[in-house]
Amino acid sequence: MRPASVLVLLATVLAPVAASAEPRPDDLVAAESLFREARRLMEAGQHPEACRKLEESQRLDPAPGTLLNLGVCHEAEGRIATAWAELQQALAQARRDARADRETLARERIAAIEPELPRMTLYVPAGARIPGLSVSRNGSPLKEAAWGTPIPVDPGDVVVEASAPGFVPWRRVIPVQRRAQLDVSVPILERVPPPPAAPEPTPPASSASSAPPRTSVRAPAGLVLVGAGVLSAGIGAYFGLRAVSKRNESDVECPIVGGRERCSVAGKELNDQARSAARTADVGIGVGLLLVGAGAYLYLGDPDRRADASGRAGPARLVASAAPGFGFVGVRGGF
Repeated sequence: MRPASVLVLLATVLAPVAASAEPRPDDLVAAESLFREARRLMEAGQHPEACRKLEESQRLDPAPGTLLNLGVCHEAEGRIATAWAELQQALAQARRDARADRETLARERIAAIEPELPRMTLYVPAGARIPGLSVSRNGSPLKEAAWGTPIPVDPGDVVVEASAPGFVPWRRVIPVQRRAQLDVSVPILERVPPPPAAPEPTPPASSASSAPPRTSVRAPAGLVLVGAGVLSAGIGAYFGLRAVSKRNESDVECPIVGGRERCSVAGKELNDQARSAARTADVGIGVGLLLVGAGAYLYLGDPDRRADASGRAGPARLVASAAPGFGFVGVRGGF
């Protein structure tokens, strides 16, 4: 940064610049107003605001004097590489126009800036030079002719990017300080991975022969439970018949005398046997009914059995019957 007195002197030398520019009918008024406001801001030390107005003034009405002012402003703002390039252009124009005052000022500022310039050399190895490769610095493309050449850059963060069709883009942010000499290499880009292949559709089963083997155990387990239940119910029925038989035998040994049953020792024993057989019958038939019910539920609910049930006799169903002293439980239908 320069002392304030030097900036004021520079603004004074550059004051008549805008007036000497060739008039442009559409934008002359706006460009002149922006230039005068920018000079006022520079004298006040408000360089970022001044530079934005000078940039717009130069865009509306390009003029050698405005460009020289812009270079001085960018130097004060800290964008010394941008200022160096603008001052080089202003120096060439001052020589062409035989403006010794502008040429002297441009030379002085260039000489002050050059020792501070940071430079960046961008390398692209041969293996990284793939078809369609695009390399940029801070968003500005760098063609192959610029690769390997030290180029001044403004201090601050510099963004280097590389991309190519079909490859993963590469990006790097590099902090840059004054007087830095930086070498940056672009890596070999990685290919974009192909998208995952879509799963092949599973063809529908066309016949029973293509159906997968059964894996469910519900139907076999159901049949086992039904069998066990029928067996248990059969045992219960047997003991029910035995209870009836023992009861009949006890009636002979237990006559009714005076309105009360009088049992002999044998009669009491037969009564006890009848009651014991009856309890066994109740348990056997009850357990049998539960087992048959559970087995029928498992069997009839087997998805594999239902899938194969087409073309068979009517659906299986639970059948139960009972009579005094015995009962029967079974499954009727297609298996």
